[in-house]
Amino acid sequence: MKKMIVAAALLGLARVSVADPAQFTTVVDSSPAAPAEDSAVNGFTVVRPGSANAHAVGAVGRAYSASRAPGNTMWGVVAEALNFPGAQGHIVGMESGVVNMAADNPGELRGLDVVFKDRMDVDLGNPVPVVGQNRFNENSSAVYVSSQPRSSAGEYSGWQAGIRFSRNSLDRSASVPYAAAIDVSEAQVPATFYLIVWRCGDVKCGLKPTQDGAAIVRDIDHAP
Repeated sequence: MKKMIVAAALLGLARVSVADPAQFTTVVDSSPAAPAEDSAVNGFTVVRPGSANAHAVGAVGRAYSASRAPGNTMWGVVAEALNFPGAQGHIVGMESGVVNMAADNPGELRGLDVVFKDRMDVDLGNPVPVVGQNRFNENSSAVYVSSQPRSSAGEYSGWQAGIRFSRNSLDRSASVPYAAAIDVSEAQVPATFYLIVWRCGDVKCGLKPTQDGAAIVRDIDHAP
């Protein structure tokens, strides 16, 4: 019975992924009242006054794999916003916001925290059981920007900008007299570090921080 329920749920999801707008059971045709929450899937967690060293999570999505077969792909969470042909309007695939209403809050504010792990949090203080080929972080990217290629029709495809900052997106703070688009001043990298790497002819070039600023290094794969 349980297998039949799971199969039915998966079939329903498969149908929704290619559904016509008229087939959706939840339809939004007007803006909600100002204080209202969206009537979609919500996760609410409250840290009560007096709590100390609390860790609160509004929503969790996890995918686990124990398979050695090649070609597997795991997604912890997937969010898509889709504009059907003929529709118009802004499309936001995912919004991750921070609302800090405490003027004396000394804590860090992170709109998005991308964490790399090679062991469970409970094992943080322990070494990994086997280093082996040590490919734990091979081919890793904290943020990966991708796109479908152009179709045979030749339409424009791909992001027009990899990262774009709005007019009021950056500002100084009470203790820091400047704002930075990218800040790597606290990064401690146990290897040669480049701010940016690009293809220059048949080799790769990199912008390497130095005591006097930065220097362009050619053929970084064979640089001393």
